[in-house]
Amino acid sequence: MKRIVTTLAILVALIFTGHAQTLQKFFDKYADDERFQYVAISKGMMNIASVFGGMAKDEKKMMQKMNGLKILSLDADSESQIMKSVVREMDQIVSSGDFESAVEARDKGERVNIYYRVSGANNADMLIVTREKTSFNCIWIKGNMTKEELMNSFSKSGGGIQIGFIDVSEPANAV
Repeated sequence: MKRIVTTLAILVALIFTGHAQTLQKFFDKYADDERFQYVAISKGMMNIASVFGGMAKDEKKMMQKMNGLKILSLDADSESQIMKSVVREMDQIVSSGDFESAVEARDKGERVNIYYRVSGANNADMLIVTREKTSFNCIWIKGNMTKEELMNSFSKSGGGIQIGFIDVSEPANAV
């Protein structure tokens, strides 16, 4: 019985690791591609920002729970091959990565989708994907948060959507 439980635990851990690696592979694939803009912010830099950023106490607490933030942007026509390929890959990652939809907004050719997943006790991923006729943006936030903390990080701000300190009410100005 112990052997079965141990094998099952290892299998579940590998499955969750595989999902994260798929998303990581997506970012790695395009990070050095000249057609994309790529930004990665480490936990250390986020901690420094929370100390000197002039943020509210709850925003500082949320930032301290984050392990990193990555942004990948592409400026290309929605009908271009690269744009179609990137959108298709992202859709596959979301559907096969156990992500749940938190927000979906559409307005005049712009789309904002916010997805999340929580694996284990405190391992959360949030994806913010914006699509316009001429651009694609993906923000990946990793953190040590429970589902409740992740869901409480959503707030309404001036008619827009704000996640912690990130305003996603305008896709072109996501960060």
